[in-house]
Amino acid sequence: MPQDPIADVSASSSPPGPRAGVGARDAGRTRWNPATLHYGSLVLGFAAILWIGRDQWFFGDDWAILVPRLDSSILVPHVGHWNMSPAIVFQLLRNWLGLGSYLPFLALAVLAHLAVVHLAWRILSRAGVQPWLASVLGIALMLLGGASENIFWAFQFGFMGAIALGLWVLVLFDRPRLTIPLILALSLLAPTFSGTAIPVLAAAAVVGAVRHGWWRTGLLLLPTAISFLLWYLLVAHGDAMPAAGITTIGGVAQAGLYAAAMYGGGLGRGLPVVWLGAIPALTTAVWAITTVRRGLGSRATAAYALVAGSLVFVALTTYSRMSFGISAAASERYAYLVIVFLLPALGLQLTWLAARGRQPFAAVVAGLVLIIGFNTVDLVIEAHAQAVREAGSEKRIHADLDQLLKNPGDPALRATPADAKWSPDLLGSDLLALYRSGEFPKP
Repeated sequence: MPQDPIADVSASSSPPGPRAGVGARDAGRTRWNPATLHYGSLVLGFAAILWIGRDQWFFGDDWAILVPRLDSSILVPHVGHWNMSPAIVFQLLRNWLGLGSYLPFLALAVLAHLAVVHLAWRILSRAGVQPWLASVLGIALMLLGGASENIFWAFQFGFMGAIALGLWVLVLFDRPRLTIPLILALSLLAPTFSGTAIPVLAAAAVVGAVRHGWWRTGLLLLPTAISFLLWYLLVAHGDAMPAAGITTIGGVAQAGLYAAAMYGGGLGRGLPVVWLGAIPALTTAVWAITTVRRGLGSRATAAYALVAGSLVFVALTTYSRMSFGISAAASERYAYLVIVFLLPALGLQLTWLAARGRQPFAAVVAGLVLIIGFNTVDLVIEAHAQAVREAGSEKRIHADLDQLLKNPGDPALRATPADAKWSPDLLGSDLLALYRSGEFPKP
């Protein structure tokens, strides 16, 4: 049995068996290959996710970038994030199509999600994950029921768009030749979608440093650092969310527990039992520590860089969100990014295991198929649960609009949120303005 998992992974890019010697060119000539599976799954997945989410409606933070009153506040942070780009896109779509259907807005989030899936697949393939496993892992990420909040919530277009742009920069840095204008443009744009771009760009910086040197990478990412720092100092500093801080030994222990819950609970979101996430979290930690010295400069560089990026993400989130309680550590939005960060490392471990023979390979595939099945069912269940909650909010908002149309001058109705619990940013005055502009349908 080979003792070096990095060398073993690089050497074993095909499933064990009679076709293990088929070369990349021969595989490319066949109609059915891993790339066909991947691209086909993206097309079918887009249609399937939109169909599953067909009953979703505007909810929560959607209104924070849709109400006309806030159109001029695109530079102001929202819950600590710079959401300028998604705000502009949503406002343009609102002005063009109105708010009669949620589907166009949901499609943006789904497209951003599929962009993350595709870029993750490219990183998996580049890192040396067995091609068929890379495509199956892409499907598992695409149908991640544990992250349904991201997939079926249009507002998360910003969250996932930032991740996609950051991963794109990472992929560009992982090439022998740099595409400098595109790297500059994407890295500048990514933080304007969400702060989730920062840890992903940190991972991209590691790849750039390994492939092209620290100086060149630093110069390419310097405009992004300056842009984000200026925004923070000039606009966001006064609106920054208060952090709990870590000032005691007990605080250090609490931070460690929160970080551990982000990893274990985050990975567990994609498994039938959440606590099982501790197992891949531990194996990934052992894999990264024991193989990083000989693996960092290999084709698997991006996998190690993303593990490093996950540390940045977990550290920043722990510091800024620890005061929300340990139950928030494994929330769906955090779990989504933890899984994206660690997926290449997990793929390399599964590739090493699958290369042990036919039975281990079959066990890995069967396990992934079961996980995909579980997540698909979970995705449908969660979509329905979200739709029921949003239908209640929609009913209250339409009832409020009906009252506003009967009493348009009532100051209490105009100053009160139409749904204080689930859509606090939508005041009665906003609802009336949207209706009068023709952007909101009749009740």
